[in-house]
Amino acid sequence: MRNTYDLDSLPNPGASSAKDVAYSRYMELARSVEPTSVEHAAVRPIRTLLVEPNALLREGLRRILSETTYAPSTAAGTIEEVLSQCAPDSGTVVLVVDTTRGHEEICRQTKLLKEQNPNAKVVMLVEHYDLTQVLTAFRAGADAYLKKSISYEVLVKSLDLVLLGEVIFPGAILDLLRDQEAQAEQGKQASVPEAPQELSPPAKGLSVRETVILRCLMDGDSNKIIARKFDITEATIKVHVKAILRKIGVANRTQAAMWASERLPRQGGPFMKV
Repeated sequence: MRNTYDLDSLPNPGASSAKDVAYSRYMELARSVEPTSVEHAAVRPIRTLLVEPNALLREGLRRILSETTYAPSTAAGTIEEVLSQCAPDSGTVVLVVDTTRGHEEICRQTKLLKEQNPNAKVVMLVEHYDLTQVLTAFRAGADAYLKKSISYEVLVKSLDLVLLGEVIFPGAILDLLRDQEAQAEQGKQASVPEAPQELSPPAKGLSVRETVILRCLMDGDSNKIIARKFDITEATIKVHVKAILRKIGVANRTQAAMWASERLPRQGGPFMKV
């Protein structure tokens, strides 16, 4: 599973909000990979292709990025106009594309592009998040899925992280993918006659959120750490933990972790919400 950074929870710089902490953590991470002024001078511009149907917005984005290492070499109105520059032998290329129109088609072409050129990085821009569309983009191999309302600084730092191999998606996709994994695992267990049905988390009546928190207990996370991961209060986590203990019939967190280690499938990798 790819590491996922959630920008939807980040406020604008300077906003007075509890989520300022999340924004600070994200920017700290982004700045940790930022080159020094000497290094920056030696860095070659990253070949960047910009696709934006709206001519005015396209020019605005082009001017914004022209002051960075991501100055667009090509700015076009449709993805078809730039695909020829993303050939397998074209090396690393960053494609910034507005998916407000023709989302499904752009995702289809993104999948083909990633198959043909593994060095291509695709950053999608949207007006708002739709979980179905987010999931489609994730499966197509997009490297970032950003709202067009984010700040200039976050956009550039997001491009920096994408170039390092990180993936930036809204954290809301976490529960959806967890749910699908649980359903897939349940289907596998059902196909094996000797597998006891009560080993499946859904048989215990656990919700998707409770299953995710149970995994955190299995990893030894405290209530405070879990609360930070999902940007909710410790009190809410305590309520979930009590419900989990009751549903699976154990007395404490240690027993819950042991129960989970025997019954929940291991994950391929963590999601990271900042």
